[in-house]
Amino acid sequence: MKSGDFESIRGKIEHALRAGMDKDIGHEYNKDLETRYREDYRPTIPTPWPSINKMIQGGWGPGDLSIVFGNPGGGKSWMMVAIAAHAVKMGHNVIYYTLELGEAYVGKRFDCYFTGYSIDEINNHREEVQRVLEGLKGNLIVKEYAPKTASVSTIKAHIQKCIDTDLRPDLVVIDYVDYLRGPVRKNGERKDEIDDVFIAAKGLAKEYQIPVLTPSQVNRMGAKDSVIEGDKAAGSYDKMMVADICISLSRQKEDKVTGTGRFHIMKNRYGQDGMTYNVKMDTNNGHIEVANEYDGHDIISNEHLTPTAKEISRKFFDLET
Repeated sequence: MKSGDFESIRGKIEHALRAGMDKDIGHEYNKDLETRYREDYRPTIPTPWPSINKMIQGGWGPGDLSIVFGNPGGGKSWMMVAIAAHAVKMGHNVIYYTLELGEAYVGKRFDCYFTGYSIDEINNHREEVQRVLEGLKGNLIVKEYAPKTASVSTIKAHIQKCIDTDLRPDLVVIDYVDYLRGPVRKNGERKDEIDDVFIAAKGLAKEYQIPVLTPSQVNRMGAKDSVIEGDKAAGSYDKMMVADICISLSRQKEDKVTGTGRFHIMKNRYGQDGMTYNVKMDTNNGHIEVANEYDGHDIISNEHLTPTAKEISRKFFDLET
């Protein structure tokens, strides 16, 4: 300092700062051909449905934010349970955040999925539930927050707490991201708050390199459609712009009676979108079967979708055991 050689001092400080910086400049396209084509470049967690896995290159990938859209009471949360339970059965660790239903009730929904019994029946089959739990390969954590009391930072802190106890999640389900608290904005626009929360959820997935999955509501017009398209997202259409995979579950009044519905691939960064599939759905236990491709004319083909709930359950256990 006394010599007045400030340039030399600044150079030493900058060198010291650079020494602690991340040396990764990114994917060097010209040099990293092998990296791009490694089989594990995008390790995925499969859904319970092979036809959907085929469309999204194997399943949910690290850093993905995926949204399942549907009408109120249409079975979105049951779909979340089915996806999470399947991942646990395959040996993955899953954290399921619930901002709508209670922890214990969500836990019972998983009991129903694993055993095939309904919510009304499950209390009489605790011994069977215990046997199923003993055979699970993965771990499941169900964490409850009241709506608008938790933020993405709250979720991040809980994930880190789980990691510190040697339980690193392979999949995170947030039911719903819409119910998380966003940053306070001066203009108070609900749309801007929703956008901020979904962008933060995408950042969470990228930071921890895990798939994040959430359901979301459609607007009143979308609730009437036999196939729900992307323009029917409630709150903010921009949430679709942030997401990597968007799937809709459409179930009209007739579908709720017959146990049917339709999956529609609204957005897919990893392949073709616009495909629609007929599904058979048992909302007593969350068992969902993708039956065949929707042809756009008949709402549902009864010829393909005649199995009873117990038959669907048997198919699940035959495939997954």
